[in-house]
Amino acid sequence: MSDYGAYPPPPPSEGYGQAVTPAEPPPAIKTSVNIVWAVVALVVLGTILTLLSLDDIVDSVGTDLTSDERDAARTGAIVGAIVALVIFGGLWTVLAIFLRKGANWARIVLTVLAALGLVLGLVTLGGNLPAVLLVIRLVQMALYVALIVFMWRPESSQYIAGQ
Repeated sequence: MSDYGAYPPPPPSEGYGQAVTPAEPPPAIKTSVNIVWAVVALVVLGTILTLLSLDDIVDSVGTDLTSDERDAARTGAIVGAIVALVIFGGLWTVLAIFLRKGANWARIVLTVLAALGLVLGLVTLGGNLPAVLLVIRLVQMALYVALIVFMWRPESSQYIAGQ
């Protein structure tokens, strides 16, 4: 037997190994996520309406285009719209999922994207948009402002800080 005695007992393990239940997102975060879904839905709707009125949009750009130039403009617009829709929709969907989980980086990226959306919306308001696309653009801009406000409310910040 040793002069030092036995090993000390292990520390108590109360609660050790128990799954931590994640906190329920506050209403401001839930509203923010719903705003993101609304923005994505408006982008889908705007893309569909743009593709449906593509001939009018190409005509408004210039009537002196040759047939080949018109076809190239239509094809470029269709491909560009679909690629942008897939990238935009995918990115915003991922960001909404992570925002709901309380990821601060998602809130920051959404803030930057919403601010850029506001700036680009203001710049393109003077263009030759059909009335329905103009209304969609204005609603999107209002949603961007609401998104920023709800994401940065105190209860949103507390929730994100606790995750």
